[in-house]
Amino acid sequence: MSELIRSLPGLPAQAAAYRARGWWRHGTFLDDLEAMARTAADRPVYVNVRTLLGGTVTVTFGELARRVEQIAAVLWARGVRPGQVVALQLPNWWEAGALWLACGRVGVAAVSLTPATGARDREVTMVSTQAGLLVTVDDGDPRGRGPASLVSLDALLRDAASAVPLSAAERPTVRADDVCQVLCTSGTTGRPKAVLHTHNTRYAALRAALARMPENCVTAVVSQLTHAVALTFNLLAPLATGRPSVFTDTRDPGAWLDLLAQHGVNCLVAAPRSLGELAHAQRLQPRDLRELKQVVSIAAPLPAPVAADVRTALCPRVVNIYGMTESGTVTATRPEDAADSAERSLGSPVPSMQIRLTETTGPPAGRLHVRGPGLCRGTFDLRTRRLLWSPAHDEGWYDTGDLVQADGHGNLRYLSRAADRIGWGYVIPVAEVEGELLDHPRVAEVAIVGVPDAEGHEVACAVVVPRGTPPSLHELLAFLRARNMTEWYLPACLAIVSTLPRTPLGKVRKDRVRQQITAD
Repeated sequence: MSELIRSLPGLPAQAAAYRARGWWRHGTFLDDLEAMARTAADRPVYVNVRTLLGGTVTVTFGELARRVEQIAAVLWARGVRPGQVVALQLPNWWEAGALWLACGRVGVAAVSLTPATGARDREVTMVSTQAGLLVTVDDGDPRGRGPASLVSLDALLRDAASAVPLSAAERPTVRADDVCQVLCTSGTTGRPKAVLHTHNTRYAALRAALARMPENCVTAVVSQLTHAVALTFNLLAPLATGRPSVFTDTRDPGAWLDLLAQHGVNCLVAAPRSLGELAHAQRLQPRDLRELKQVVSIAAPLPAPVAADVRTALCPRVVNIYGMTESGTVTATRPEDAADSAERSLGSPVPSMQIRLTETTGPPAGRLHVRGPGLCRGTFDLRTRRLLWSPAHDEGWYDTGDLVQADGHGNLRYLSRAADRIGWGYVIPVAEVEGELLDHPRVAEVAIVGVPDAEGHEVACAVVVPRGTPPSLHELLAFLRARNMTEWYLPACLAIVSTLPRTPLGKVRKDRVRQQITAD
């Protein structure tokens, strides 16, 4: 058994209450799949557009259930046992979802790596999680896999094609509170950590997300299945709703727009950066998106200019969801809220989540802590395996590291990451300043970070990717003052860069931005 899983503390004190409210249950997603395979075997569950191989693959519930059982039998034959970890480094193909479910069938936790993960980071992950098997597209590169055995996806699927599923007597008992997923994240802080989820914490996160989605919708998420967002919406949501998800293996905005149009997608989920790219591509070459009923922005604050583009080019109904790898959905706006609510607010807490704000200095604001059934079972330092947080800490409250402000109407407004807080005495609403600067005609991208001035005091620096001729600091300050921006919010210096380093989901890596400009 993996040391990370073995060393987890017991269930949170609120476990019984979570089950009583229906947020946790006794079944798993494998039970959902079995039920759908019995009652709707021919109904599509995944529509996978594959640019790497060409063509579109439509998978039914019946076929998925059969393939999951066969892959599970192959894993079992290879000696994979409950409590162990299997690593997946695969493209955005439906087989990655089938393998994830097959891991669940034999009681194994899946650790998902993006295709872009390099050998060094892969080795750190494999060693830290004690993964015994690594499944990749290409088995020709043995580097960076620690002690794990290596198998190609093709070889695994070939073996599965003739495999006999495990009998009911052979199957291990899998419980809803067993760890099924290890997600590796550093967010924007640069501290790599492992986040451990169970079937129940994933189920609670899915329920919370579905509450803000249109009913009976075909969904597409612009993200890799290796990320918590795509895991929730593309892989797991169809098992609970009976409606298919549609996804592709490329980041090309045109390919995603074609997918939305051709497959009648009703709900699009993406980070603001991807939404902006999609809106731009749609203006250049319009597609028929009449079936698109709602756009959901996730993972980062939604700048007003991007929101305006999305409403004009893609869909007028925009919802903003705030959540984390550690917790799933925490807050969300509603479709019936004011037209500009998605860019002004994080929305209100979903019913299953509790929030509290700890006091900070300066204008009324707080550091956001959350508690609820979607929270993970624990987080670990990926290099030292030291437990960083579990529900046993602070009565189950998790410090998000985000500074927010209550608006007096039940909603929260995002200010900044606590780690991104600049100066002292007053909180600069970093997201608000960045959003205003994005309206400047010569600013394509921007990040506000804290840097030392000549006397060693921390000041705000605007790091700008220009559109055309770079703007001067004087021009940016005049632009912000013309918009009545509070004086102490204004950046004290300007750095021009060609690109901003980002996470796979599009969040700006401010730790690297800071290193980049202070090293120059």
